[in-house]
Amino acid sequence: MNSTDSNRLLQTIVELVGIPARVQQAFQADLGADVYRPDLFVLGTRSKQYNVYFQDEWKWKRNFTVTYGLRWEWNRPGKDCCNRTFRPDRAVNGSDGAVQFVPSDSWWDRNNANAIAPRVSFAWDPWSDGKTVVRAGYGVAFDTISTFQITSIAGKVPGSVLQCVVNVQDAAGDCGDLPNNARVPQLLAALNPFTLPTPSVAPSSKFSPAPAALGVAPSVGAFQPDLHMPTVHEWSLTIQREIPWGFVAQVGYIGKRGTRLFRAYDLNQINTDQTGYRAAFLAARDNLVKGCRADGTNCPAGVTGVTPTLLLTLTNSTLGSATSFLNSSTTAGELRQNGVGDFAVRIDQATRVVSGVTLPLVVAQGFAANYFRPNPQFSEIFYFDSGGSSSYHGMILQLVRRFQKGLTMGFAYTLSKSIDDMSVDPVAATSGGGLSTTNSRTPTDVHNFRLDRARSDFDNRHVISANYLYELPFGRGRRWSNSVPGFVNHIIGGWTMTGIFTYQSGEPFTLNSGARTVHNTKVSRAQIRGPFVEPQLFSIDGVQGPVVWRTGPLITTLTDPNVNCRNILTPDGTATQTYFCIPGVGESGSARNFAQGPSFWNFNFGVLKNFAITEKVKLDFRAEFFNLFNHPNFENPRNASVGSPTLTSGVFGQTCCITSSVPASATVIANGEPNRVIQFAFKVSF
Repeated sequence: MNSTDSNRLLQTIVELVGIPARVQQAFQADLGADVYRPDLFVLGTRSKQYNVYFQDEWKWKRNFTVTYGLRWEWNRPGKDCCNRTFRPDRAVNGSDGAVQFVPSDSWWDRNNANAIAPRVSFAWDPWSDGKTVVRAGYGVAFDTISTFQITSIAGKVPGSVLQCVVNVQDAAGDCGDLPNNARVPQLLAALNPFTLPTPSVAPSSKFSPAPAALGVAPSVGAFQPDLHMPTVHEWSLTIQREIPWGFVAQVGYIGKRGTRLFRAYDLNQINTDQTGYRAAFLAARDNLVKGCRADGTNCPAGVTGVTPTLLLTLTNSTLGSATSFLNSSTTAGELRQNGVGDFAVRIDQATRVVSGVTLPLVVAQGFAANYFRPNPQFSEIFYFDSGGSSSYHGMILQLVRRFQKGLTMGFAYTLSKSIDDMSVDPVAATSGGGLSTTNSRTPTDVHNFRLDRARSDFDNRHVISANYLYELPFGRGRRWSNSVPGFVNHIIGGWTMTGIFTYQSGEPFTLNSGARTVHNTKVSRAQIRGPFVEPQLFSIDGVQGPVVWRTGPLITTLTDPNVNCRNILTPDGTATQTYFCIPGVGESGSARNFAQGPSFWNFNFGVLKNFAITEKVKLDFRAEFFNLFNHPNFENPRNASVGSPTLTSGVFGQTCCITSSVPASATVIANGEPNRVIQFAFKVSF
């Protein structure tokens, strides 16, 4: 039965027989009992931590105080309470042979009992005058693993969930469904439209799956056996000095070094560097440049193509066939844009029936099952390790005026730089980890994390914060009009103004090419040709919202030296010598977070008024204006709702239509609002 006939049969059953043509249900495995259950049950994840610490303060001299301490943590490996912990019996990357999930006492081996964290600091008044203080300190801190991170891996044991999708004409399978000879009358009596029978297959039968095509093979998760706890070293030095007119000035330095940070990634990254594969891909691409088909046939007069024999064999294509796998329009697009990883994915996803058995295409064609994926048993291997690192260096300048004569004010400036190789929660908001081919949590190459070492996604080089509170000097108890009548004082007296100004430079973002030019898990970054043009916000007629670059269309003429590039234009549309391009086959492009998004600034303003109704009753009025000037702070293209940092996108370089929320407005509206928010409040005191 072909797919068209199958769809017609399913629709007929739905319309004429009145029963579902397809039933879908998920069954959760009780791995301890080795059975599937029709209902949900509570997982018993356990993560134990023991802490001991002491701290002391020693006043060495009258003007010199030392504070010191020591902390010991014991973060034991996570486990399940009810014998439901199953781990791989060997390296999941396939280097030691087929993987079998086996019962274990914990999800990883290392108990991290040697987590000892010293800390020491001092405060010194060098002139013993109470006006100058020098402070310095150093400390070590450890992070812990959350139970959510453990359950994200626990849910990825093969067979932990059985997703049953049963069509009425399907043969019997693992889902306890209908026998091969089922017909419509039997279905009427046998099929309950609300549930399927509990599968009789044992979850353990899926602990060591046979190699299968990409997407057909299960996705699994595993912890690094020698998992460490994240460690942060922090040190600081500040000098504080009281200066005239009630001001206190401070200058300081803060440094941080993060080691053994958690990260997660797909360890089963496709390998496209096999002998001859990339060369054959380039040969097929060159055939298109010559005007031939990808397989080297149908060339223009006087042109001879090259036969990419390896690709023909891998794809089971027939030489000269216009409709073959190799000569398809999809393949042509991948060849034109150097998508060697995209092409490998399609080959690895394909299957072929041999002697009634469905096999991965590469296996059916005589290649090893791990020709592309290191471990062909699995599609994605969501691997959780502690190999990340980060560093932060920051200078702080601060000037604060103590409250006196009705005025207090403060100014702070931070110049900093944060560097890491992954800036996000390694499991994201779902147990799937949130890995995609374009987001920042997916590494460029799981075998070379140095390619991702760059400015953090949240790095803000310059941050300025200024605030003030000023009691207007009018009315009773104030400098002027101190003796005015009561009704006049109600009008001019008791007014206070406040304001907070914030500025921070833009966050960095990565330029994506739109093609997987190296492997399957990550779209490569754009290649920069010519002097880099810094992004800036401006408007273009006919484009909704601002843009950070004005570009020409993606050049698709294969004979053009700048094929697969966009020319960067000036705001008025003049061409420059700069191109953003899809990199060549096997190339990763420019650095991560190479570009910097637009800056952020905001001003909040408040007016307060105190009314003395009687001697015992007082009324306070407050009017607060968050984002007083209703200034929009546009996100960079990475976070835009209409916009993209990917070259092949039709909205490349646009930043519409979401603006950054104002943090202070969250005190009024839980999620904060990017637009102006005005709040009025009254308070009666008695």
